[in-house]
Amino acid sequence: MPMKMTEGVHPVTAPKEVVNRIKAECEQLWAEVSKIHGEVVASKEPVSCSQEDALLKIYQVKEKRLRAEVELLKEKKVEALPTNQEVLHGILKAELQRSVSELTQTLSNVRAEKQILEEENQRLAERESQHDAIKEALESKLAEVEHEVTHSTAEGYLKDLQQKNKKAVKYMNTVMLKMKEFVDEHFPPPTEEDIEKWTKKHGKSGQKSHGSNTRIKYLPLQTILEELMNSCMDTPHNPYVTLDETYWPPYVELLLRYDIVLKHPDDDMKIKLVPFHLGNT
Repeated sequence: MPMKMTEGVHPVTAPKEVVNRIKAECEQLWAEVSKIHGEVVASKEPVSCSQEDALLKIYQVKEKRLRAEVELLKEKKVEALPTNQEVLHGILKAELQRSVSELTQTLSNVRAEKQILEEENQRLAERESQHDAIKEALESKLAEVEHEVTHSTAEGYLKDLQQKNKKAVKYMNTVMLKMKEFVDEHFPPPTEEDIEKWTKKHGKSGQKSHGSNTRIKYLPLQTILEELMNSCMDTPHNPYVTLDETYWPPYVELLLRYDIVLKHPDDDMKIKLVPFHLGNT
């Protein structure tokens, strides 16, 4: 027995359970997409996921939706459009509104993706600007160094060394002059009376040289210091000075007592100036 038709609409024979299940799944997926989109728009900072991950999730959702639509179309038989103009207008209007809503959601997603890409592009531009500034500074420094190397000659270095040497000699002469004035004032050469007192105190005959009646002429402290300094600078590998009878013993003891000179570890008749210029003894 044939089925009745109302308003010229043909019956739909698609299983309602399959249709309802697919619709529910589509609505759930679309709700998830809308929620993610709302979070992206509401957040002031870019999402933590990368651009590739975001696009992948969107495409996966779209793929599921399309698969659901395909399954629905497979289960659904061809429907004839209603002949009633008002009903047809209502159906087309609903479809149009649904399409507009979907396109609006898509536009919102595209704008969110655009914002992420613009922020990433801005960060890349700032980084490029920093790299350009560093490059410019390095090139300027390199050009300056090359200019200095090109315009510097051996003659310029020699002149600089000569000036430094001149200053060093002038400073050394000043120091030597001050040292001579200090030594002459506080440590004059020993007199005969000083020599007699020292020899009597130590029980030695220090007035005459061995095998001769000639009186010993002791070196002034200034001369002793000069010999020690010259030996230290001229022969740094062997800065020792050999003591003889012309060295006034009290002067030698004075220098040893105040750590100005050191004795040779194997020969007590050799002394050297403490290398103060090396920063240690």
